[in-house]
Amino acid sequence: MRPILAGATSYGAVAVAQLIGGRNAPTPANPRTAVWYTRLRKPFFTPPAPVFGLAWTGLDGLLGYAGYRLLVAPASRSRTVALASWSLNLLGIGGFSWVLFGRKRLDEATGVSAIMIATSVGSCAASYQVDRRAALAGLPLALWVVFATVLQEEIWRRNA
Repeated sequence: MRPILAGATSYGAVAVAQLIGGRNAPTPANPRTAVWYTRLRKPFFTPPAPVFGLAWTGLDGLLGYAGYRLLVAPASRSRTVALASWSLNLLGIGGFSWVLFGRKRLDEATGVSAIMIATSVGSCAASYQVDRRAALAGLPLALWVVFATVLQEEIWRRNA
């Protein structure tokens, strides 16, 4: 794939995943969701709201870069597996917000987050076979998702 098309495809896909996820996020556009989320009992290690925005800005950039690197790599079975794993991460990003904030299901959101551990680690492992920079770019997402799963499980436990 041509580099310009690969970049547009990769970063466009990440943007769409975030737009889908953001439709349900606890923002001023969703005041009921914001009130609901604010009222949940959360652990001391819950980051302040601005940290989530900063973290996801960086993660989105790296996720887009990883996708770009995979899209410009030569076609192969390994590349197909890596791109499929990468795509599952995008589905998880949109799906998690829909389950947690749209459906307000703390238990199911914990499950989605746990699945994202597998997809993000799997994406790094599969990407390593194709492009090491893509694999390294995916590593922060894997680490963030582990943290997010611990946080989500604790929020679920405190509010069950």
